[in-house]
Amino acid sequence: MLKLKTIENQKFSGIKLVEVLFYTFPLWFILGNLAVSINTLLFIVFSLFLIKKKRLSFRFNNLNWILIIFFSYFFISTTIHFLNVEILNVALKDISFENNPIFKSFVLIRFLILLIILDTLFFNQILNLKKLFLSSLICTTFVSFDVILQYATGSDLFGFKSLYTWNSGPFGDEKIATTYLKNFSFFSFFYMFDTYKNKNFSKPLFVFIITLHLLAALLGGNRMPLILFLFGCGLVILFIKNLRIVMSLSLIIFVSIFFLIFKYDKNYNHAYGVLFSDINITKLFKSNKDVTNKQIGEKKAVNEDIKEIPRSVIFLRHSGYNRIYHTAITMWKEQPLTGFGLKSFRVKCWDMLAKDNAEREITQKPQYIACANHAHNYYFEFLSEAGIIGTSLMLLFFLILLKDYFHYQKKNNQQKNTEKDLLIPIIILFFLEIWPLKSSGSFFTTWGATFFWLNTAVLVAVTTKKSP
Repeated sequence: MLKLKTIENQKFSGIKLVEVLFYTFPLWFILGNLAVSINTLLFIVFSLFLIKKKRLSFRFNNLNWILIIFFSYFFISTTIHFLNVEILNVALKDISFENNPIFKSFVLIRFLILLIILDTLFFNQILNLKKLFLSSLICTTFVSFDVILQYATGSDLFGFKSLYTWNSGPFGDEKIATTYLKNFSFFSFFYMFDTYKNKNFSKPLFVFIITLHLLAALLGGNRMPLILFLFGCGLVILFIKNLRIVMSLSLIIFVSIFFLIFKYDKNYNHAYGVLFSDINITKLFKSNKDVTNKQIGEKKAVNEDIKEIPRSVIFLRHSGYNRIYHTAITMWKEQPLTGFGLKSFRVKCWDMLAKDNAEREITQKPQYIACANHAHNYYFEFLSEAGIIGTSLMLLFFLILLKDYFHYQKKNNQQKNTEKDLLIPIIILFFLEIWPLKSSGSFFTTWGATFFWLNTAVLVAVTTKKSP
């Protein structure tokens, strides 16, 4: 009898350890890439032991097979290119082993393993979303307070200082506070929503928490994550009837505070002015004569035949992002089928820039090539590094997953259950992640990729459920 209890306690402890590692993911993201990597590794190892002990079967549906093909293809493609392309070989001489693209493309498999494990655990109801959402609420609220404190006093709780318009709070010099809040705040909101339905949460407190998160995201200073955050809030208002009032009130309060900061804080006026030009909307347009070569970074004005050009258009056409995207497309055209392999953008673009500069000396054409560590857009990154084959596989995965989600919603349309409600922020975040018009970090970085596959794994597990 005692022996039986000991075995049961061991099983119980194993489950608890896996649960703790999973539910504390929002905390590990605050602690940094190394912490995320360590937690992911521990979670994978202990989950595998748990799955073996409980004799659970891994699920290999169509979505999982697509990813297996993609990650296998990407590793093979990267290996071939980096072993055979002369310019990349030269550039690799001074690269350490852990930063070698071939090694990095191999260890990407951890995200595939993570997804399959999470899919299995959620399918067998070992993990649940509500505890993860509670953890997110605690962490995002702390980050929000810390960011606002940093903006108000110049220093956060840990002594990190403000950097111009960036208030990163506990992230130090990593300018990712807005991205973090965009990623985890919807989990927080829907935890409160689920609690609010049971009359345990007051509307004023709900509005306060949402506004707090939005304000901290603004003060974080990252424009695209903020735009996506607000876009996500708009989707909530549009599709979630029970949240329209609290979300609308929160946005009204946030917008009011935003324009006050925008008007009286010169740093933020400059940072966000490129999106809004000036508070005075009549200044959105400037005479073409006023558009200087310095402003657009060219030797000629854009179009002398046009009298008035929106400043936002000038910004989009001649921004660094646009030139980076042009670099990615040019790079893809050289190797359209397979791309140049993982992490090739940062190497290949310098060769392209040298050629572009040489051509400009002769033709006096505007500069369209720019270099960066990655393409700053998921789809341009797929095209330039994975080619049509890799891009098609990822697009196929995205489309099938969206189809499965809408089928799941249609099937459960008449049913009222917590799982269906808690899946809403998952699909919102998935949609924001795959939105093609956004500028972004690399799809394959530890911080961003781990969150993407965490979120996506839950979506795969729930929407593809069949009778166990």
